[in-house]
Amino acid sequence: MRTKNQNFSNEKNASTDSLPIHNDEYERKWKGKNKQSKISKFFSNTFSFDSNSTTNQPSSREAKKQKKRLVFYSLLVSLFIGLFGLIYFLSSTNNYTRSDLFNTIDHLIKPLKDTNGLTSNSQGAKKGKIGGLENIDETQFDIEQLIEESKDKSGLYALGLNDNEYYNHDFRNLDIDSVKKFDKGAQQFLITNEAKIYSSEDNKKALELELEMLLASSVESYDLHDFKGDADGVNNRDHVLFLVPLRNAEAVLPLMFRHLMNLTYPHELIDLGFLVSDCSPEDKTLETLIDYSLSMQNGTLINILENVPIYTEADTLHLSYMDQKYLDTVDQAFSPPYHMGYTKPFRSIQIFDKNFGQVIGQGFSDRHAVKVQGVRRKLMGRARNWLVSNTLKAYHSWVYWRDVDVELCPGSVIQDLMKHDFDVIVPNVWRPLPSFLGSEQPYDLNSWIESPNALELAKTLDEEDVIVEGYAEYPTWRVHLANLRNVEGNQDDLIELDGVGGVSILAKAKVFRSGVNFPAHTFENHAETEAFGKMAKKSGFTVGGLPHYVLWHIYEPSEDDLREMASKEREKRRD
Repeated sequence: MRTKNQNFSNEKNASTDSLPIHNDEYERKWKGKNKQSKISKFFSNTFSFDSNSTTNQPSSREAKKQKKRLVFYSLLVSLFIGLFGLIYFLSSTNNYTRSDLFNTIDHLIKPLKDTNGLTSNSQGAKKGKIGGLENIDETQFDIEQLIEESKDKSGLYALGLNDNEYYNHDFRNLDIDSVKKFDKGAQQFLITNEAKIYSSEDNKKALELELEMLLASSVESYDLHDFKGDADGVNNRDHVLFLVPLRNAEAVLPLMFRHLMNLTYPHELIDLGFLVSDCSPEDKTLETLIDYSLSMQNGTLINILENVPIYTEADTLHLSYMDQKYLDTVDQAFSPPYHMGYTKPFRSIQIFDKNFGQVIGQGFSDRHAVKVQGVRRKLMGRARNWLVSNTLKAYHSWVYWRDVDVELCPGSVIQDLMKHDFDVIVPNVWRPLPSFLGSEQPYDLNSWIESPNALELAKTLDEEDVIVEGYAEYPTWRVHLANLRNVEGNQDDLIELDGVGGVSILAKAKVFRSGVNFPAHTFENHAETEAFGKMAKKSGFTVGGLPHYVLWHIYEPSEDDLREMASKEREKRRD
């Protein structure tokens, strides 16, 4: 909520000298005058000498002090001129943006800001609560410490972010005195603080202004036709809600935040929403997520991630069997040069911690066992519905769902999907494999075109049974988006779909506003994202996918894969 304070007092009936002023305007007005008087006095003492008056002549000692002051301030002015000259030179030779210049200046003057109390103080913040987050176990970590540590890290700082989208669609500040007046009750609507009844036309106008202020400060109106979603969202300034469900994701958070910063869709148009749920007791997803979010918003995360490798020690074994060309592509994707908005903060970040009773393990074999798919996906549907219900605002035009464990993805993915102007659209998703398994494989089989075989299969199942793609138990013979990929195909080729996978979904916000959701029960023998696609299409929305536009999911070795690698390692040692 950022607006200038407004004074709705009746100027004809109140003098500024008699009014008690308790706002920032007062501080600027009177402290500014005091500062100006001090500055004027200094320069008059330093540079103004009356040759006809001996009383005004400074002593020899005072003259030396004044000379030293003059030399000091001359050097200081020269230093700042040189500094700004250097910055101007950098801006003209290295394509710096205005935001980058402000970031550089702020980084240089940060020590001055800290010593003069200009940096915001979080000491009074309530422990265990940040950004609407209320379900944090305070015994696990200290949020205040995270905030302070984040501020102490060196890097770029978000100063000079003048984009209107950072501040629009927020309630304006209340005038406390006016609110208190109306809060006393209807019978006092026409009574002043001095107990005088409003009777003149001037006083009625003052009341109308206060009423208008009260409404403007607490009520926002939206025409949803303005937020229906445009194919050119960047130029239309469409706000995107970017949602990520998380569970035991601590190890892949560095990867996800690299992808977030790499997004080329304007960061000031993106609100981030994270849901952390059902993590193991030893997992630190929530703590790491908050720490990284704070660092990303103040521009220091780029320095932190420079010391965090893309792969961990646990990946060492299977990396030796991966295609080197693919590994080089991953390395290049997260190496400089970065786009100009790489360190720019996002419009907002909301983090939620809520459990839904998911007890199925997070291992590859646990998550993909056929017997747990129905229960698992229904719970995931509940989590997705809860997250979008608590984050979707009237001004959002698009909702982008993204899994945390995507390894390769173009930074322009939002624009690339958005330009097709479909109500629901997904890319193709593959994953890399060890060389002895063929180096690559279709991953997301949940994006498909309905088939007569699947419709007949559904008639043989119980109402609560969930059809799962890619398993012999459910021979649907559907056409899967993943299997249509052509390496040399046009990335803009688009086909209509019935079901969609959940790795990467871009949907217009109006789809959710119309009542379409991720069914947490069976909908035509499907649940979660596949049922979402079918429900959206039955509701009259367009649903499609891009067969040749590919995102790459991380490789998670199965138990069989690990046994095969162990066998090959033993053979190497014998040789």
